[in-house]
Amino acid sequence: MSDLPHMVSVALESSSSSFDAVLMVSNDSRKVRSVGEVLPSNLPLRVMTSLTRVRDALAEHGIDAQVLVEGLSSKGLSILNELYDLVLQGMGERWIAKGGRLLIVLAEPIDGVIMVDTKMLGAERLTALAEEQGIELEVLIRMIELARAIGTRGREGTAIGALFAIGNIQKMRGHSTAMVLNPFKGHSVAKRDVKNKENHETLAEFAWLDGAILFNRDGIASDAGRYILVPAGLTPKSGEGGRHLAARAVSQLTGGIGIAVSSTGSIVLYANGRERYRVRLK
Repeated sequence: MSDLPHMVSVALESSSSSFDAVLMVSNDSRKVRSVGEVLPSNLPLRVMTSLTRVRDALAEHGIDAQVLVEGLSSKGLSILNELYDLVLQGMGERWIAKGGRLLIVLAEPIDGVIMVDTKMLGAERLTALAEEQGIELEVLIRMIELARAIGTRGREGTAIGALFAIGNIQKMRGHSTAMVLNPFKGHSVAKRDVKNKENHETLAEFAWLDGAILFNRDGIASDAGRYILVPAGLTPKSGEGGRHLAARAVSQLTGGIGIAVSSTGSIVLYANGRERYRVRLK
């Protein structure tokens, strides 16, 4: 049986540079507390769990915890693929500093520690893109989370894609046409906000319509099922499908961001007609 607190202590002592925060994934409050006892008092600890009772138990000890949507037991080793999203989430919520060093402690489904330099994750490019566009980093991070959920889960066992555009709504409407009646009409802003993860299931349903979902720079969806009007002179690049071409086109035409979710396993962000960020799903 592994001694997780000892592993954490060794990681802290052997690292040539200090850490800015600790992220722990666990469904065992006792393990979390035992790790917390070996951490410096000034080192922030955030816990991700799939059990509400664990979150509540940790809250009584002053330990910050969040409940994951999906159970850790069902994720298995796929949790390793989602650590990237958890780190981005931490940066979006500002408890992980941009360019900071993070110690990840796994207690589900395996025990282990991972040392992460966020500069090496490409997160700096995402941060720069958010700043250039005047968009909160959290908006882009939530968009990527939504895109990943769509790209990895698919629909009824079939891989699917999606298309999002972020920017000036009037400009984006001017370079697109409605393919269906707008399903967002009449819905409150709170129900259309991508920053609220409770809305992601609904947004995913509308993303499966043909066409794009349009979001303003605050992450509020305004339209779905919009067909992007790609200029005649704009042609696909090598390996680029229609959805990626549309995302590139809308970013170039409107000065916003186009996001293409590929059914073959990638998420690509475009700005000013250029690819700026890519995430592999497989």
